[in-house]
Amino acid sequence: MIYWGIIYVLRGIRWFLNILSWLIVINAIMSWFIDPSHPIRSFIMRVVEPVVSPFRRLTDRLNTSGFPIDFSPILAYFAIMILQQLIEVVENLLMYRAAFF
Repeated sequence: MIYWGIIYVLRGIRWFLNILSWLIVINAIMSWFIDPSHPIRSFIMRVVEPVVSPFRRLTDRLNTSGFPIDFSPILAYFAIMILQQLIEVVENLLMYRAAFF
């Protein structure tokens, strides 16, 4: 019984991470065309920035400032994808256990 509750919470977390990964991609694409003060872009930046900023500090330490591309959204996207895969594995294990109990 408790397994199904945990499974639904994990599905919600995966759903949220999926939306967050799309927002990271959208923000990266919008950064080429839309001014940061645009209301939609500023909203997306407020949502995405807490996730991307640790990776931006990491890329600053790696001295990638000479490149014209900011690699922090790419790193954040990959980290979210890895986290989604780990959550999916745990979800599948719980579904397997719930089927037998």
